[in-house]
Amino acid sequence: MTVLLYDRDAYKTDFIASVFSCEPIKYSGKDAFDIVLDQTAFFPEQGGQDCDSGKLFICGEGKDAACSDKDDTEDVNSINVLHVSIKSDVVHHICDIPVAACTKVCGKICWEQRFDRMQQHSGEHLVSGTVHRFFGADNVGFHLSAREVTLDFNTTFEENDIAFIEDTVNRAIYENFETHIFFPSADELKTLDYRSKKELTGQVRIVEYPGYDMCACCAPHVKRTGEIGSIRIVAAEHFKGGTRMWIECGKRSLISARAQLNDTRAISRITSAKISEIVPAVEKISDALKDARFKLVKFERDSILALADEVRAEKNPIIWIDACDQDNLRLGVNTLVSGTDGYCSAFCGNDDDGYRFIIASSSKDCRALINSMKSAFEIRGGGSPDMVQGTIKAKRSEIAVFYTEAGIE
Repeated sequence: MTVLLYDRDAYKTDFIASVFSCEPIKYSGKDAFDIVLDQTAFFPEQGGQDCDSGKLFICGEGKDAACSDKDDTEDVNSINVLHVSIKSDVVHHICDIPVAACTKVCGKICWEQRFDRMQQHSGEHLVSGTVHRFFGADNVGFHLSAREVTLDFNTTFEENDIAFIEDTVNRAIYENFETHIFFPSADELKTLDYRSKKELTGQVRIVEYPGYDMCACCAPHVKRTGEIGSIRIVAAEHFKGGTRMWIECGKRSLISARAQLNDTRAISRITSAKISEIVPAVEKISDALKDARFKLVKFERDSILALADEVRAEKNPIIWIDACDQDNLRLGVNTLVSGTDGYCSAFCGNDDDGYRFIIASSSKDCRALINSMKSAFEIRGGGSPDMVQGTIKAKRSEIAVFYTEAGIE
């Protein structure tokens, strides 16, 4: 059993430990070593949260001092901790270098990463507790990684509910009260109204945000709610009959808000509108684009019908057009089909980028033609006997030669 130092002190960044065992393993397809220590401050992957990262340093002879003076980027005599897991109360540190049993090592976690996850996880408790308290719903799924934080709830929310939750949890941050973490006895546990996704046995660790949440949890948390900084609910969508919610806390929230502000400023410059006026400015541009698109589609429709008229009299007519949407391309082919029993083809594109195509016939099997074309060109597509469509990587002259040699001209 490994002594879990993070259980009692989430702010402990370095520690001294003895190597209990070291076994060679494969990790991500490479040689690595599974190191078990007698105690650790490294939080293992569990409860929906990714593990800590950091380094181990071999202590010098007779030295028990902590390694707070070690630099995270120092390579000399350091061992990279690639992954940390826990099984049957034993924490396994997957490392890139072996360390002999009984060796004394100093562990140093990446504090910036640890504190970021403390902010996110503490914020999650406030959100989940608020949802449980005011909506009677449960958190049924949680994932915290370096990229995102997602919370799954077994209920749905209105837009004003999201704003209410966000306001409530940020009020807890402003109050800046202390996080209460304790290990109740079995009898005490029976009297507590706490959240838990499953039945728990043995010693249970309770994390309480008084007035907001009480939950069984194994992860490191902030000392006071003010350290969370802020909580933003950045998205919420229906998921498996309930809601999946994305949140950002602390520094992540600041970075995200700053990026969104930079985007807003860029849109302001592009539209030559004040930030407070960019929405109507963008709406005006959108309306203009819709009008231009309508006129373009009408122009393409007129163009392809004119091209169809030019080749209508041919036995196996082919339309070539530089740009056209799929509906108008199909209109051109259907116009030709009504006047002949041969293959009617329409190709849209250019030699550099390739072509989209539609081939149809009222009497011939178009699948036979496209299968024959696939033996000569790079083609993606298919369809029914009376119509096929897809894309082709070839030059116009090459396609024309194929049609001639196949007797389709």
